[in-house]
Amino acid sequence: MADDGYDEYEEWQLVDTSYYSRRQLYALDWGGGGGGGGCGFDLAFMRVFPAAVGGPVAALRDESKLVLYVGGLSKPDIQILSASGAALGRVLWDGGRVVAVGWTAAEQLLVLDDRAQVHMFGVRGERLATQFSMGQEVEEQGVEAALVFPDGLVVLTPSGHLWCVPDVAEPRLQRLPDPVPGTSLGFVAGAGSGVHCMAVIPPSVSSSGALEVIAAVEDSVRVVDASEALPTPVFEGPILRLAVSPCGRFVAGYGQDGTIHVWSADMSEVVTRVGLAETELDLVDSLGAEAVPDTLPEQVVWCGSDAVLLFWEGVGALLVTLEGGWRWWDVGSGGPAAFAAEVDGLRIMTSTSHQLLRRVPPPAVRVLEMGSTCPGALLYDARRLFDAQDARATGELLELVRGGEVGAAAEDCLAAAAAELDPLKQAALLKASCYGRAFKALEPGAGSSGGGNIGGGGSGGTQSGGGSGKGPGDRRRLTVDVARRLRVLNALRDPTIAMPLTMPQLEAQGLTAVVSRLVGRRHYLLAQRICQALGLPSEQVLVRWACDKISAAASSLPDDQLMAALQAKLSGHSGVRYAAVAAHAAAEGRRHLAALLLDHERCAADQVPLLLQLGEDERALDKAVESGDSDLVFQVVLAMWRRLERATAAATAAGSSSRPGSVVSASQDRFWQAVARKPAALAFFAKYYRQQDPQLLLELYSAMGQQEAAAELHLQAALELAAGGKATEPVVQRELTRSKEAYSRATDAQQARDHKWEAAAVQALGRLREQQLELQASSRREGFVGLSVADTIRLCLRLGLRDQAQRLARDFKVPDRQLALLTARVLAAQHDWAALQHTAGRVDRRSGLTMEHFIAAARAHGAPPEVLRWFIDHISGEGALLRKAQYYSELGMPAQARLLMEQAEAAGGSGAAGMLGSLRGAMGSLTGGRM
Repeated sequence: MADDGYDEYEEWQLVDTSYYSRRQLYALDWGGGGGGGGCGFDLAFMRVFPAAVGGPVAALRDESKLVLYVGGLSKPDIQILSASGAALGRVLWDGGRVVAVGWTAAEQLLVLDDRAQVHMFGVRGERLATQFSMGQEVEEQGVEAALVFPDGLVVLTPSGHLWCVPDVAEPRLQRLPDPVPGTSLGFVAGAGSGVHCMAVIPPSVSSSGALEVIAAVEDSVRVVDASEALPTPVFEGPILRLAVSPCGRFVAGYGQDGTIHVWSADMSEVVTRVGLAETELDLVDSLGAEAVPDTLPEQVVWCGSDAVLLFWEGVGALLVTLEGGWRWWDVGSGGPAAFAAEVDGLRIMTSTSHQLLRRVPPPAVRVLEMGSTCPGALLYDARRLFDAQDARATGELLELVRGGEVGAAAEDCLAAAAAELDPLKQAALLKASCYGRAFKALEPGAGSSGGGNIGGGGSGGTQSGGGSGKGPGDRRRLTVDVARRLRVLNALRDPTIAMPLTMPQLEAQGLTAVVSRLVGRRHYLLAQRICQALGLPSEQVLVRWACDKISAAASSLPDDQLMAALQAKLSGHSGVRYAAVAAHAAAEGRRHLAALLLDHERCAADQVPLLLQLGEDERALDKAVESGDSDLVFQVVLAMWRRLERATAAATAAGSSSRPGSVVSASQDRFWQAVARKPAALAFFAKYYRQQDPQLLLELYSAMGQQEAAAELHLQAALELAAGGKATEPVVQRELTRSKEAYSRATDAQQARDHKWEAAAVQALGRLREQQLELQASSRREGFVGLSVADTIRLCLRLGLRDQAQRLARDFKVPDRQLALLTARVLAAQHDWAALQHTAGRVDRRSGLTMEHFIAAARAHGAPPEVLRWFIDHISGEGALLRKAQYYSELGMPAQARLLMEQAEAAGGSGAAGMLGSLRGAMGSLTGGRM
């Protein structure tokens, strides 16, 4: 039977069938400065806005309350404090009247004033760059109501129009449908919007994944999203208070008749309904009040997603569970209080203390409830007896082993430890869990274990407990993981850190976000140790530390000394992004320090853009080329040239003689020299400007003495002009002439190799185009220009222009053999077999052209058998008989092939045996195997 004795910091109360605990996290001393006039303040005269997930608190003077104020400032400053009440920062407010205040998920303070301006501040009071307006309509009409949620805010104007910014990271103003029908008819001053109250379901928890606004209108409730305002079956109004549960699945409302309603998020189902009058007896018994309050509650806020709490200042708080149970709590000792809903509970800040109210997770109830006989409670008692060297420990443990309940008991103790906030109880519960696991193998049917909820079992908690099927290694790792996370949570709850998270809150937000929050509060050492303990990368912590150190360093501190101090911390971590630190240094005006930091950056993609920003163009080009990243090289070259163009244009506008695109200025010379040293950079520059500005590229080649490249550029221009058909022939010829001249200059300059052949080839191309134009004119046929020499001769032959073909062959030194082949193929394509036979009979045997070439041309164009036989019979020379036999066999003429084979055998020519063998095989396949 578990019995831990009295805990002065925590109390449990039974509400219906569930236990709820209230634990003091910190004792608070706000200082009582009379409404914020001094360093402290009186909570009764303040508006307090605590952030969720153990976040900081923003406080400013409540201007609606009269207070004695002595001082020169007329506008209330906004104080930022930790959850333990320690000062973190102060905002010197200079805006309009504050309408709404809230915290984003990244611990950024968002303030909306009556001028419709949204201001954002860091956790230490520094103004952030993101500032925006809610639009002209809100500026003109004002703000009737506003709600801040973790990602953005929603504003209701007096005319009944809803405006929202779903994500303040990218503030885009969005108009939502009007919740009250007919409000678009016009704005009437003083009429009001007709909306009693609102609540927001953030996109992160809404069923649709989009922002939804719950609005109480007249006697009903409407659900507004980006497309429409939908009516709901709720007509129990008017509803005067609304609140959405942290999980987004439930909506609580307080009606004018004193009824507390809880609906599903789509308002289609009533989860529970409790009348305030029903709770009067408990109010009298618990708080000694005479009657239930007849005023509206100051706040309606959720306690996790298990219950909703209604607070009346001077009376207390009413907790209503989803099951319909209720209980009155003494909150604030009759004074004011501020609340922050959490995924597993509710944080309460009063004038004297900071408390956590939450539903006790079932595993913790089973283990720690007074008089519990559950396996977890018995194991917990057995471990305490064991520590006290009491022999009864063995008896209780054996009872669990015989019943096969050791595994379930160990899981419950582990889950209870995860939910516990007292370090001593955490240690005792972890010891009990390990104690039970040591005897897990002794129980009957060992191999599976019961399940407990390591996340705490409450709403919003993560179900990470050990279910059945976990092996010993998995259970050990789970225990170690829970122990490590408990150490992190205990460190975070320390008053100097004041980030009172629970295990479900840690699971919901994530370790990375927690580390980022610590860095934002400048707890670098703790953030780094958490990363080391949980195996998280700590480089981002070091980067933020380095940036803050640069900002905090005195301007008189030399860059070299500051660099040495930074390098002493950063050098041992290979994953540190020096480029991020360098960018911050550049933004702080320390350009030399930024350049020093970039020397240590390993990623060229991060290094090069910042070097360009610092004006280190040549270094950027060197790094880009070394990286081998073609896109990066292109980016650098293009940035260098565009900067040069801007400088030239500015000089020209100022009256300089230098014209844009020239290469006479010193800056341009430096550019050419830098590019010329890097062939890869030159190639990318040429690739881009070959299309964009060829003339500029020619100037570059001329400045660098690259005559070969200039010739190629002229040649390409000529070919593109010719292919496009838009330029006249003189323009094409001019480009070809320039290309030939550039090749000649390259040869005269005695560059790497001789370019006489290229110059001659370009000149020949020009002559060919001239002759092709003459042919087109004389034959009145298009299609010559653009053909090769061989294709031009072929076309001439096909058109019967044999003299012109002969002239082209002479001019361009076409070999006789090639000309004869072209003639044969043209004649075969025209089926002019007689002319083909005539040509074959006149071929000079010394040309290397044989009868086989004519046979191939004739067969390719479907010559009849008698034509082919003529060519075969005219085959001569060594082995003619065998070659004839082979052709006849291929044509399917076995008799002729057999006769020629016999003649070849009789002749006994050299090498005839092998050829005859292959021919016999072919003939055998033609005659069915009979020879």
